[in-house]
Amino acid sequence: MQNIFLSKQEPKDYTRKDGNGEYPPIPRKCPYGDCGINLEMKKNGFYIRMLITITVTYWIRVRRYKCPKCGRTLSMLPSFCVTRISYSVDFIIALLQYAINKCSIRKTVREWRAIAANVSRRLINKYLARVLNNRKLIQYGLNQLSPDNISLSRLSGGTEWTKGFLDGMRPSLSPEFNANFHKITGKSFLCPPSRLRAVAQ
Repeated sequence: MQNIFLSKQEPKDYTRKDGNGEYPPIPRKCPYGDCGINLEMKKNGFYIRMLITITVTYWIRVRRYKCPKCGRTLSMLPSFCVTRISYSVDFIIALLQYAINKCSIRKTVREWRAIAANVSRRLINKYLARVLNNRKLIQYGLNQLSPDNISLSRLSGGTEWTKGFLDGMRPSLSPEFNANFHKITGKSFLCPPSRLRAVAQ
């Protein structure tokens, strides 16, 4: 399991073993519903994961905890990370905003290749599709975060709604949105359809 916490630090602060990356307090309860023991989790080291930002690719250290009863682990991701995706949240938002406002994925790929060589039409289409597929989940999270976002739900067309959502996002504030959205829904706004189906079952 992965939780996203709001970090005010930069990705580089989480790269070195002797770095000063800050993590939340140790969880005092197991987050797994079928366990849920009220017992402080144990530190279980770190794992290394790639993070691709708009300017630099980092290898960051992610803190992991283990439940002393059930033995399952919890990883704590800083808010600039997206669960199970190597790109930073501000990278993805900026890329999708550029593509949807330029109305040309081909042109977006050509211009963004100077920033990230592995940007492709397939990558952009995949994340645009995830935003659209997760519309109900995203709209629920937006409504909980601010009543002002309820107006977005009145947009009937999928493309129109996706553009409205992306236009309302500021890449510089997307890590905060990412952390708050995960706290409310327990999911990433970019989670694949299979993860949504698992929740519904």
